[in-house]
Amino acid sequence: MKMTATTVRRGLYGMLGGGLMGAAASATIALPTANAAPATCTANGVANTVNSVSASIGDYLETHPDANQALSDIAKQPAPQADASFHAYSAGHPQIANDLRNIQRPLSDLNTQCGIQVSPSQVVTAFQAL
Repeated sequence: MKMTATTVRRGLYGMLGGGLMGAAASATIALPTANAAPATCTANGVANTVNSVSASIGDYLETHPDANQALSDIAKQPAPQADASFHAYSAGHPQIANDLRNIQRPLSDLNTQCGIQVSPSQVVTAFQAL
């Protein structure tokens, strides 16, 4: 079975989207109930942030086919090997790593601001580790 770029992209986006939806549901359950919490700390705020980051990553990978292919290949590896490969790819492509880090920054800010841990997917979690 030959995998086309569209099939790989859909699989990667599905992995990102599925992880993001699971994280949004998990984060909603764990949201703090403080009255002074910022609006983004609501279930709606978490879901909107997660969706925005997911869409931005998808858009970025769409316009950077080499990064899309490399990260797609890395995502197919077993976890320990994928982690090492991702770090090696990031070290060799610092601008892409920086771009992706900036794209996921709203999730880091949400984690800090709301005191919740949002881990949308293995790929985005790897970006957070950069």
